[in-house]
Amino acid sequence: MRLAGAIDIGGTATKIGIVAEDGSIVRRESVPTSLHGEPMAVVDAIVASLRPMLDAANVEKQSVSGVGVSVAGFLDREHSAMIHNANLPALHGFPLRRALEERLSLGCRLEVDSNAAVAAEYRYGAGRGSTRLLGVTVGTGLGGGVIIDGALLRYTGECAGDLGHIIVDHKGRLCTCGARGCLEAMVNSAALSERAGGRSVREIVGSARKGDELAVTALAETGWWLGLGLASLSPVFSPDRIVVGGGIAAAGELLLEPARASYRTHAHPEFREKTQIVGSSFEGWEGIVGAASLFLDPLA
Repeated sequence: MRLAGAIDIGGTATKIGIVAEDGSIVRRESVPTSLHGEPMAVVDAIVASLRPMLDAANVEKQSVSGVGVSVAGFLDREHSAMIHNANLPALHGFPLRRALEERLSLGCRLEVDSNAAVAAEYRYGAGRGSTRLLGVTVGTGLGGGVIIDGALLRYTGECAGDLGHIIVDHKGRLCTCGARGCLEAMVNSAALSERAGGRSVREIVGSARKGDELAVTALAETGWWLGLGLASLSPVFSPDRIVVGGGIAAAGELLLEPARASYRTHAHPEFREKTQIVGSSFEGWEGIVGAASLFLDPLA
């Protein structure tokens, strides 16, 4: 079975692994993302984690086709560097593809993280069979990717644009982009944490599953804003299915049911009837699965 290395660089953590051609994750690890300082610190941390995985595959005589890299932010036309993301200043304009290829001695391909995530869902996950798929990942930020008739939508930054920065509340939280009330600012991990008394996402989800009222309410409010944002995006992309992934999506129905209720309240009747909202099937690891697919099963 063919394998590919995979890297998913997010605003808080970087996920690293080896993925098989059927979408299964053979090896995986998560390391903190170095947000400031020298960009080579990010590269060094990635290589220190991925190199032993690649060596182990070689010992087992398993061929690794290359390394797919999912990075939060817009990419240049050549897919050689990230050119915009307020949450990852260390990598802005840095020749990431070349640096990784030199250190790993393997071909690397860069993709926008939202594209990688939606590609994973389309190929192997909750988006299979969709003809107009919108995928959103909710964590440190909010990103979104779109696949229409099997092709990734690319028109800004080599992706569908910065979907997390539609404004849903002009009096809302200040966003890292400098605007106020962006969808990202209203549903990201920082917003959820504020609603639940400063707890981490993992703590909130765990407490909500045990019936903690504050945690349940915090997730419900986050879901309400998410549903409003998805309703606002639907007339633009006309999705038949929306897949919600990322770290906060680990809450499952505690997040998704309030999001669906909000969506039904705010969306145009056309979309209330035809659009499904479902959770990711990858428990936050869709980024590395989609990154690996750049070599194993690429989309246009």
